[in-house]
Amino acid sequence: MARLLLSIAALLVGLSDAAFGQTSAEIAPGGKLRVGMIAITVLGGVAEPVARFVGQKLGAAVEPVMYPNPESYLQSFGKSEWDIAIGPRVLAPADKADSTANLWAISLVYVAAPGIEFPDIASVDKAGVKIGTILGAPSDRVLTREIKAAEIVRIPLSPTIAADAADFLRSGKANVFGADSGVGYPAAELLTGAKIVPGAFGTVLVAAALPKGRSPAAQALLATLVDEARQTGVVQKAIDAKNLKGVNVVTK
Repeated sequence: MARLLLSIAALLVGLSDAAFGQTSAEIAPGGKLRVGMIAITVLGGVAEPVARFVGQKLGAAVEPVMYPNPESYLQSFGKSEWDIAIGPRVLAPADKADSTANLWAISLVYVAAPGIEFPDIASVDKAGVKIGTILGAPSDRVLTREIKAAEIVRIPLSPTIAADAADFLRSGKANVFGADSGVGYPAAELLTGAKIVPGAFGTVLVAAALPKGRSPAAQALLATLVDEARQTGVVQKAIDAKNLKGVNVVTK
């Protein structure tokens, strides 16, 4: 009887391993995991360690697929350019992807130009105020939807976006710059006299996603792995390593 029970247990383990292997292969075909990300610190800089964690769990080599701006990331959905994506939930179309639970949250903040005072975020939306932001970014989406009186002026995302935002304020092309905290705080530090306006005008929630059509087993496995990355401190360590302000692990 003992031998029979051991044989049954071994068979169940084998079946479980086989199922895991099949599901892993569905997520990372050929033992390679291509991960779509946006190439800015607050997104890709945190997503890369998470991607490496997932790849290690799947036994797959990780290949980052970095997009230079939010628009190109958004347009990548449905084009088979990656196996999973890690980025803003709002940029993952529900008809083209299945997203996991949220992993981290990024505050959207205003940076006021030197000599300009705004007591709170509500005071920014006034006639005559020019608000700079990043073209196509989640901050742009929020501002476009919410701003009624102020003028929105957009600049493209670049590898030096914090410096670009600081220069934009310095030149007088904007009175305030609205962006994710990964851009806002560094921009304020680069421009003497610039200040972060108290409060946040929005939040960007970041999640992982699979292309639409993957099996429920694949969706469940990815959800489990990224949740493990969150629970075991992988996400927090990535945030801490980049010294990011206004960025927090999402807790359930």
